[in-house]
Amino acid sequence: MKIPSFIKTSRYSRFHIEPRYYDPIKEEIEGKMKAARERLNRQGEEDSSIEYQSSISAAFGKRERRSGQTSIVQLGLAMAIFALVVGWLFFGNDVFYVFLLLSPLYFYFRLRKRKAPRD
Repeated sequence: MKIPSFIKTSRYSRFHIEPRYYDPIKEEIEGKMKAARERLNRQGEEDSSIEYQSSISAAFGKRERRSGQTSIVQLGLAMAIFALVVGWLFFGNDVFYVFLLLSPLYFYFRLRKRKAPRD
């Protein structure tokens, strides 16, 4: 069945892009340079492996120290939420006002510790 010419149907569109600044010689040079760097890295791998391992262990050491501080903060937040819920169940909405009054005190002492000079 042929569609009459006054009815226009949409045609599928093709996507075709030509790179503007393609330089095959430059790409070939970059490929050779990359291969040469990889060969040099493989040759010097024995020397740099000790340095690489020490940097990894140092990174894990820093991460381990921070995790203790994070768990204390999480424990403190969990205790505050638990106290807020239990206080609300026993004393009602007045507990929220007490927490609102105590929160600026907490932030004051928290920021005061950060401003102290480090040794």
